Amino acid sequence: MKLTWFGHAAFLVETDGKRIILDPYRWPDAGGYLAIDETADVVLVSHENDRYHSHLGQIRLPFEVLRALEFPNGTQTWRDLTFHAIHVYENAQKLAEDEVTIIYFDVEGLRIAFLGDLGHPLSDGELQMLGQVDILLAATGGTPTIPLDELHTLIDAIRPRVIVPMHYRIEGKINLNILPVERFLEEMKGWRVDKHEGSSIELTREKMPAEPTIVWLQPAR
Repeated sequence: MKLTWFGHAAFLVETDGKRIILDPYRWPDAGGYLAIDETADVVLVSHENDRYHSHLGQIRLPFEVLRALEFPNGTQTWRDLTFHAIHVYENAQKLAEDEVTIIYFDVEGLRIAFLGDLGHPLSDGELQMLGQVDILLAATGGTPTIPLDELHTLIDAIRPRVIVPMHYRIEGKINLNILPVERFLEEMKGWRVDKHEGSSIELTREKMPAEPTIVWLQPAR
């Protein structure tokens, strides 16, 4: 399984010949990240935000679209994959207009959990739904999504084997007032950090890190 971070909250998962894009942003309105001019078999959208999370117009056709807020009973099957959505909120006030989702799914024996714009702690029931997460894609820019101290507590509860930071400030790349990834790394002092010069990582169940690891990727765009 190959994971590529385009930038902000946008990822590409390549598995068994399938190309899955998560939460594409809109260029140039999201800032300095370049357009996601890529092919996909399916695009997953955690919630509707055309500037930062759900823009489809710059991905090469054809592709299918799955909108997690619309999954029947929180589950959607596509080909031989099953995607799950947990309805959460972008902030602690939990207003209806701020409803977003966590998306999780299994590929090649690995569970990927994409926290999207989650802005608050999870209940015991929601943690049980997630199950054992291998790869956690987490927004690490602090408010308006989950504050870093609450994210740290949540990570301790989820106990992922790999964390990939996303949704943080890089000068010239994003036009949001959020924190740089270094603040998250300070919060997670004691965790092993594997800083990559590139934007992709290949993971298999047999070759996962021996200890919990933060994989710091560089944006592809």
